[in-house]
Amino acid sequence: MKQDHHTGRLIISLIACLIPGYIALYLFTTSIPGWYSGLKKPGFLPSDLMVFYALILLFCLLGLSLYSIWCAGLDHNEVKAALRFFVFTLTLLMLWFASFFFLQAIFFAFVIMVMVIAMILCTLAQILRSAVTAAFFIVPCLILMIIIGYANLMIVELNAGLPAWGIIP
Repeated sequence: MKQDHHTGRLIISLIACLIPGYIALYLFTTSIPGWYSGLKKPGFLPSDLMVFYALILLFCLLGLSLYSIWCAGLDHNEVKAALRFFVFTLTLLMLWFASFFFLQAIFFAFVIMVMVIAMILCTLAQILRSAVTAAFFIVPCLILMIIIGYANLMIVELNAGLPAWGIIP
């Protein structure tokens, strides 16, 4: 039996997730010298450089998840549902980056992060029904999102004087 090699799918999947990742990194790195560095942050947050590399890892894992979903066969309704959940999760994640780093709406960003975590759980449940190998990549993403969500909540609590819904820079 011939094993299919989907190098093109892998490259497209990684690019599809690394482009939003690049936008997220841009929003993160451009906010470091100004607004973000002035925030009170919880002690468990690593250095900005470590966060930078963690974000690269996150979006690579998302790309590998997308690849695994795609290879499970988009002709199955269960796989199509997993793909829809995945795309919606990625969209919400980008909305979180824009809310937190661009709009500086840390409470609104926390609300969105709760939605991201809920959608990752929905995506994981759907993946376990249709594209099981993607779970190996989604579970670490879920763990990272829970840590980011908790850090976001702590930043909201530590910076109580900031506008809850952010400001337009």
